[in-house]
Amino acid sequence: MNVYSHAITQSPVAVSFSKIVARAQLTSRDVALFDSHRFTIARAIENRLDFSKAEIIGSFARDTAIHGSSDVDLLVVLRKRSLTWGDSLKRSTTVLADVRLALQDRFPGTMVGKDGQAVVVGFNDGQHPVDVVPACYLQQGGPYNHPVYGIPDGAGGWLVTSPSSHNRLVAEADGRAGGKLKYAAQIFKYWRCTRSVVVPLSGFHAELLLAHEGVCEGARSYAEIFRDLLVILSNRGCSALNDPLDISGRIEAAATSAKRAQAVRTVDDSARHADAAVQAESAGNYREALRQWQMAFNDRFPG
Repeated sequence: MNVYSHAITQSPVAVSFSKIVARAQLTSRDVALFDSHRFTIARAIENRLDFSKAEIIGSFARDTAIHGSSDVDLLVVLRKRSLTWGDSLKRSTTVLADVRLALQDRFPGTMVGKDGQAVVVGFNDGQHPVDVVPACYLQQGGPYNHPVYGIPDGAGGWLVTSPSSHNRLVAEADGRAGGKLKYAAQIFKYWRCTRSVVVPLSGFHAELLLAHEGVCEGARSYAEIFRDLLVILSNRGCSALNDPLDISGRIEAAATSAKRAQAVRTVDDSARHADAAVQAESAGNYREALRQWQMAFNDRFPG
């Protein structure tokens, strides 16, 4: 099935949204470089730390990564004996420091930083970074009985998560939506990048909202779906979402309260323009609809 078959081709608004989806797709070069980088990192970790396995998580695994702004999240599962001190897990900041040192040793000419929950390896091309997330296997659990891990929470502790469980939740919702959810998530990620500073909202949070609220289900255009997502975020004040699978507790929309406040201002403004755009399109006023979408996308809505 053509990935743009959901667009209502006679509507210029639908055509513009299909152009966003087209622009968002990863290229074959993106995929090749990400695959090469993650393989190299996995080998480096395996040779330097007490390594169990590595697997792709995040937007790349859920097929919602976009060209030009997404990175690859690599879950690196370390054996528990290397993560414990006595009967307790080490502080996650200590584990992150160990992973960072191992990667700096392997990639001395590459920028290796951290963002609180991961070690970020930049690589020389500058556009295909890999976020290395150390993890400790905890148990099988959740409604799908998938692996449950502890990963850094950004404050020295550990956050309980199950990436494959959440991937399945999103995939099932995407199936009920006829494949529209993953493209709606890519539209959201494109919109985040239309400001001079990327809107500091979590794509994972948005995907869970789309799945949990059933926004993409039924005969709905991408304009209606994206308007509804922005309105939901606005009405919620970009507050944290209770994990629909009851595994990870509260899933934040933004990393800090300051970033959430910054995001809310942009979301509120874009939601108003998006709602006006959908109403204009419903009335057959495509020119006004396109004008409103241009404002929602900060003049980066394709014509």
